[in-house]
This record gives sequence, structure tokens and C-alpha cells, in this order.
Amino acid sequence: MELFIDTAEIDEIKSLNITGLIDGVTTNPSLIAKSGRNIIETIEEICNEYLTTVRQSAGILEELPVKPMLVSAWTIKQSSGDYQALHSHEAHISGNIYIETPVLDKNATQTDSCIEFRLPTVRNPARFVFTDTWRFVPEKGKMIVFPSYLAHTVYPWKGSGNRTILAWDVKLV
Repeated sequence: MELFIDTAEIDEIKSLNITGLIDGVTTNPSLIAKSGRNIIETIEEICNEYLTTVRQSAGILEELPVKPMLVSAWTIKQSSGDYQALHSHEAHISGNIYIETPVLDKNATQTDSCIEFRLPTVRNPARFVFTDTWRFVPEKGKMIVFPSYLAHTVYPWKGSGNRTILAWDVKLV
């Protein structure tokens, strides 16, 4: 079971992230607006918290001499059958906030409407077995944050409604 906190309040994210009890954050532009915060500042602060998590996971105790700066944001609205070809971003941290997700047909496949990341791996079959892809099933209100260099694609789907996201790139300055 995964536990997500549904908020745009940075202090809540920080305090729960420290406990290690949450797997992620769900948010959306409405929650950000309700918090009274600027969406640009909120995305930058969420990226800063992401950096803190990565730094601590790597055992790096000192603060990094960088700060996240939002450099671009855009929306994507896809209909049934639409997809995105494999690509990566020219930034440091990227993310998606899922504003709307489709209702898939009853005979949908496991990849329908998913974003799939192609993880860079060093293969050493004698020591490890690697799975070099990771899929995320979009849900309305959820947000994903990921390193910009990760190649990713979005699979087509059949169903009703749209897949609408607010996507963004952040550079560390």
C-alpha cells in the first residue's frame, strides 16, 4: 500500500517527508490556489524538497549550494489514441500534475495512458538483474517529479475523456 498526502502546503510536505511514512504528494492547481501560494514558488519548493530527499537518500548531509528555478511550464491535452514519443528534457528536474485523466475502455491494457520511464542502467548479468523501465499510472490530482534526463514516453489509450497535464521543467541555479 502506498500513502500519499494531498496538499500544496510545503510545511506539511516537509514534516511528513521527514518521517518516511509517505510515498509521495498529490496536488493540483486548485489546491495550490487554495493555499494562497504562487504556483511557481510552490513547484520550486516541491523541487527543493525533492532535492533534500535525494540528498538524504544518498547520505549527503550538507545542503547543496543550488536552488530550483522554474524555467518552463506548459499544458498537454490528449484524446483517445494520442501518445507522446520517447523524449527527455533539457533541465534538471521535471514534473507533471495530472489535471484530468481518461476513463479507459474495459479491455484496456496495462500500458494504456501510462507514462513510462526508460531508466539508464549498467548491466552486469553476473551480479544483478535490472528492469530498465518504470511505469506510472496517472490519476487526477497526482503529481510526479523526476530527473529531466530520464527518457519517457506516454502510451496511447482508448476510452472517454481527456488526459490533461500541467508539465514543467526546473533548472538548478
